Amino acid sequence: MTPRPAWSGYHVEARTDADLRWESRFDQRHRQGLLRRPAPSTDYTLRWSGPVRGIDGALYHAGEDHSGAPVVSVFSPGYQEVVPVSWATDDWAEHRALTEGRFVALSGWRPARVDHEDLVLAYLAQRPRELNDFGRWVPVDTFTTHVRYGIYEAMLALHADAEPVTPAAVEEYVRRSTEELSPRIAQLIADTMDTPAYLRRLTLTPSTSIEALDAAVHLVMADWKAASAASRTDTSLQYTELPDRPVEVSPHLPTHLQDQS
Repeated sequence: MTPRPAWSGYHVEARTDADLRWESRFDQRHRQGLLRRPAPSTDYTLRWSGPVRGIDGALYHAGEDHSGAPVVSVFSPGYQEVVPVSWATDDWAEHRALTEGRFVALSGWRPARVDHEDLVLAYLAQRPRELNDFGRWVPVDTFTTHVRYGIYEAMLALHADAEPVTPAAVEEYVRRSTEELSPRIAQLIADTMDTPAYLRRLTLTPSTSIEALDAAVHLVMADWKAASAASRTDTSLQYTELPDRPVEVSPHLPTHLQDQS
């Protein structure tokens, strides 16, 4: 009789191609050093109560800096930052977990990345025809949680197929994509993500064309500058001569944004 491997009593679940795509969504952000924004210069302490999971898939951990001013630490698969906030952090973290109502910005004087991502997706959820513009220069991994990534990916796919980009169509696209995943990841999504609820909040969140464009430019430029800073010795960078100095221009920076660098 052939001996059985020591691990043969355990079920090892095979990963599907969809699993591998899901797990690699933020690999480029990892490689380019885009996962963490430098923390505020002041020390801060997070509460023992632990983080709250937002409806957007990020974890919000309330705390205080050395002066007692509130801060919130935001954790997501594609980005992490600590943000000084303008009102009670416990209330703000709980606000992110609600399933109804519009999103309120974390900080009016230093907007968090999550606020910018919400503004862009809220605008596109309400005016999907604008995907014809935004979709040409805003990468999918600009959106740093699986819920946001999946929604934007669905919007782009539906738009490319000339299908109506409605909340129902986006939900159905995400649902079909989830069916391709292994049971382990599908269960993780069911336990930690609520795409319909997040979409509902996006449709209620005000976002003008100016706000959405400013937010999108901020996100793309912030990522480009961080990636450029992390790879200044990379010979693949191109150089564009400006009147006063040479500026490194990554091949991934959209042409119409290069003059803003």
